[in-house]
Amino acid sequence: LGYRLADSPDVLSERELRRRLGETKTVGRTLHCFESVDSTNSYLKRIAAEGAPDGAVAVADEQTAGRGRRGRSFSSGPGRGVYLSEKILPLTALGAVAACDAVERTCGVRPQIKWTNDLVLNGKKLSGTLTELSLEGESGALQYAVIGIGVNCNNTLEDFPPELRDVATSLYLETGKRVQRAALAAALIEELDKLYAALQSGDTASYLTAYRRDCLTLGREVQLLWQNVKEKVTALDL
Repeated sequence: LGYRLADSPDVLSERELRRRLGETKTVGRTLHCFESVDSTNSYLKRIAAEGAPDGAVAVADEQTAGRGRRGRSFSSGPGRGVYLSEKILPLTALGAVAACDAVERTCGVRPQIKWTNDLVLNGKKLSGTLTELSLEGESGALQYAVIGIGVNCNNTLEDFPPELRDVATSLYLETGKRVQRAALAAALIEELDKLYAALQSGDTASYLTAYRRDCLTLGREVQLLWQNVKEKVTALDL
């Protein structure tokens, strides 16, 4: 009687994201999708300097110069993960909670959080978050904040560099199921929008309670790095 499209391609196009994305208040109303970009954070920092609106989102199939904390690189090959940044004001902790919520919604598993920016599943790193700020020189006022979130989705073990195979993982490796990346990206945008709206209203409990619950670091000995201080302490609370 005709043809039926049984599934959609695993592409991170604006059309694929828009048809999965519900109505949001701020995050994702402006959406930029790329097959390849140097870094979603770098892209949003460039357009933020030109006056991009609050809540602007950049999503990429591949990052050629993905970055992590403390100047580290972030493995961002094509067709395997979701690399997403938002020009919004919240903390890195908010982004980590939103990523946990989105993964749980779309994949049925909930990662844990290793302070401050890593999502961990079964003891291995699944996702990282990088927050970058720009301040006005004279007043010190915040000009913009960009939160970058990268989630390993359909990576196989061979997709990771040899030095990362013992410490990194993906949703596919942990669940045995392929991830519809557009669905995960749309869920992440929605969760960020929900938490951002709560933060704007003064409600910090919406993400701090979840962060404390999921944080692997609390109650453990950690190494404190602050200016010239380097010592071992116990993480008590957030």
